[in-house]
Amino acid sequence: MYAPALLLSAATTAGTLGIPFFQLGKLSESIPVQWFGLIVAVGVLIGASILRRYAEWHGVDDDHVRGITGWLIVSGFIGAHVFDVIAYQQHRPWFEFEGLWPSDWPLILRIWDGISSYGGFIGGALGFAFYVWWKRRDPRLFADIAIVGLLPAFTIGRIACTVVSDHIGAAVDPDSWQAFFAMPYPRGLNEVVLELQRTQPGTGPVWAFNLGFVELVYLIPVNALILWLAFRRKRLPAGFITVLTGVLYAPVRFFLDYLRPENSDPRHLGFTFAQWASLLAFGAAVYVAARVLRNGKAAETIAPTSAEAQEKLRVVLKEAADEAASGQRAPAPKKADPAKAAAERKAKELEEARAEERRKKEEAEEREAEERRRKQDEELAKKAEAKKAAAAKDPEAKKPGTE
Repeated sequence: MYAPALLLSAATTAGTLGIPFFQLGKLSESIPVQWFGLIVAVGVLIGASILRRYAEWHGVDDDHVRGITGWLIVSGFIGAHVFDVIAYQQHRPWFEFEGLWPSDWPLILRIWDGISSYGGFIGGALGFAFYVWWKRRDPRLFADIAIVGLLPAFTIGRIACTVVSDHIGAAVDPDSWQAFFAMPYPRGLNEVVLELQRTQPGTGPVWAFNLGFVELVYLIPVNALILWLAFRRKRLPAGFITVLTGVLYAPVRFFLDYLRPENSDPRHLGFTFAQWASLLAFGAAVYVAARVLRNGKAAETIAPTSAEAQEKLRVVLKEAADEAASGQRAPAPKKADPAKAAAERKAKELEEARAEERRKKEEAEEREAEERRRKQDEELAKKAEAKKAAAAKDPEAKKPGTE
């Protein structure tokens, strides 16, 4: 609870004063690790922990938690690089091989050499689609499981974009209110700043948007809303928080890309790659949201709240550990995994609950069918009686089959 508040407070303070220029690279000269990669890794770990908590609340087996997390991470990072190369690095050779050292590999294989956020979304979506098809899982539930982990991880990734100062936007008048979200970049810093400094003659720094920070400030309340909706007691239809995230993010990202200089984000038929992707994402999100609201239902959980589910899991794990310590269970050829046993028990409980719900539904349908048959029999009996009464009143009426 305190982390979002602190981040929002820091963002507001920084916006009020303007962001001083800083650009974090390696941790140190002796440690070849970039701050960007370290912050992204922290974001992935935090996102994965939230994803796991949401999945456990819905009784998802631990194997599927690890499976969907792995597929999202691997396919997401591959997609992020491949689409960055395709959309933003056309001027560089993609397949040129210079040596065996990783830095000499072809550009298309150097996944650390440029990443695109929408490319990560597309790659992650492809990996997600393959996994739920392969394992025959509920796509709406698993989409929500994925998004509650992806959104916080992506937002922390925007912190990394902010501190490395590599998302340079349009030039800003340092005396305008827009300077709240701008940063004074040193002249001649790179090709983007060289182009921007033409609009701000002089010897001082070039004021321009730090678009990583702008997006971070917007994503903080989006995270608060999505996670509140995801974990509250009153459940929404499965899949809705995923499409709501798309509806909230895509249009804002579309308009933010107008602030990106053309020499950093080339236009394709008038729009950047991210803008085209935003249009498709927004349209798909609105369409799926309408379907979810029309015929969707909330996914089942193993407890009314996530906290109660975690408490239940702790009890199950403790019981499993006590049984293993007391030797009550028969010896097994391999050491039992308490977490896996707990997950299997949760899955079994959820399956039993679903079976009970199906049984009740079948019984209700059978009662309805029986009631329909009874009404049909009554109607047929009434018609037969009416015919007999009519025949008694009109004895000269023609009998069937006579002329």
